[in-house]
Amino acid sequence: MAQNGIFGLMEKEDLTTLEIFYNKKEDKFLLKGMKEWDDDICWDRYMTDFTYEDILTDDYKAVGTTVLLTAFNKLGLTDYLSYIQQLIRKGKHHGIEFYYNRRENIRVMYCKHANTLGIQNRRHAIRNGATRRHELEEPEIDVIVDGLNISRAMAYKNAISQVPYGGSKILLQCAPVKLDDLETIGFLAYVSDRSRSITGPDMNLSFEMAAIIRDRFTVNYTDGRPTPALGTSGQITAYGEYIAIKEACDFIYGSRDITNKKVAIQGLGAVGFPLAEHLLSGGAKLIVTDIDLSKVHRVQQKWGTDRAEYVEPDAIYTVDADIFSPCAMGAVITEERLPQFKFKIIMGPANNQLKAASKEDEIELAKKVADAGILFVVDWAHNPGGCIKAWAEWTFQEKASFEMIKPRVERICGPNLRKLLEKAKRTGRTPTELIYEQIEEVIHSGVQFSETV
Repeated sequence: MAQNGIFGLMEKEDLTTLEIFYNKKEDKFLLKGMKEWDDDICWDRYMTDFTYEDILTDDYKAVGTTVLLTAFNKLGLTDYLSYIQQLIRKGKHHGIEFYYNRRENIRVMYCKHANTLGIQNRRHAIRNGATRRHELEEPEIDVIVDGLNISRAMAYKNAISQVPYGGSKILLQCAPVKLDDLETIGFLAYVSDRSRSITGPDMNLSFEMAAIIRDRFTVNYTDGRPTPALGTSGQITAYGEYIAIKEACDFIYGSRDITNKKVAIQGLGAVGFPLAEHLLSGGAKLIVTDIDLSKVHRVQQKWGTDRAEYVEPDAIYTVDADIFSPCAMGAVITEERLPQFKFKIIMGPANNQLKAASKEDEIELAKKVADAGILFVVDWAHNPGGCIKAWAEWTFQEKASFEMIKPRVERICGPNLRKLLEKAKRTGRTPTELIYEQIEEVIHSGVQFSETV
């Protein structure tokens, strides 16, 4: 079932679990592989008949670094493994855990960044990062790169938000999850608990699925249903991004008034739609795109086509607008597209907007964006709403409220962002380079993030 790659090796070696661990102090990689469950495990009985601590096979086995390196070599995957290790080393990640449900063909990659901020926080979870689903036909390495980039960004986002967790991302490659498929949902609940992370649904996973996980399997999952007093992650992220866009406008144009400012929004989903609502309410005019035209029609029916003009997805990069706000996929800012951009500001909530595989690559590309005359700040510095919401919901449960976290979101996306922009102007450096420099010290030392940039 699995193609050649990590999961191909796991299938051939009859492993359910494989971990690549990076010892940063010694610059050394260690591997371990295990068979922890049989293929006939009834995952819909998770937390009823067994927990994530149980060994679910009479034929348990474990193999170490030497055995696994030999197996990678036999399959011609030595260079492939070396490339993954290079990505882990370059991003200063803790490593990756792989879980393989062979019967259901569910492949899980749990990407773990630094755990310093979470390792002694007196909670079950030590990391914070959502779960997203990729299609089975996507190249495995592309999914791994996506996960490593986002887990690294989550570590920075948690630090800047003063949330006491490391960063992570759970990536799934599986068929779309049906709400009556309790076998698949039970397995995802098992992985969630096993990861010891605050997680919830991200791209291609639904709030309805999360509600089933919380009701039937484990409360260690967020965004199961909108908390009336708190709202959804998308709504809170959109609110913070709206504050950040107005701050960027004040920095560039001398006013937070966005009346008649033209904003190009890419994606009208869980974050893009509420952001569009904020911007339209504030007087902006939009150019919008989404691969799902029903989302475009939803905006236009309420606000009219003159306030929300539609363009084809590929045309969004070349429109004449003041601000570009990516709200969907990552890797949309590329060196090749830069000459096409007519924007003065790029400020949006999408993760990993720069097409890059490491912090160094992002900083280099951010400089090229600045040289093109565009104000840009790496996304995790101004889209913290989702991670703050997840922390509040996970920590305070039904007592969590928007009023509880609103000042924190506003401070990060308003005054703190402005301090960063002012220092970048004074020093002649990009805000992306500056904020990376400050956060690196935090996530690897455990020293609390200072609001003074």
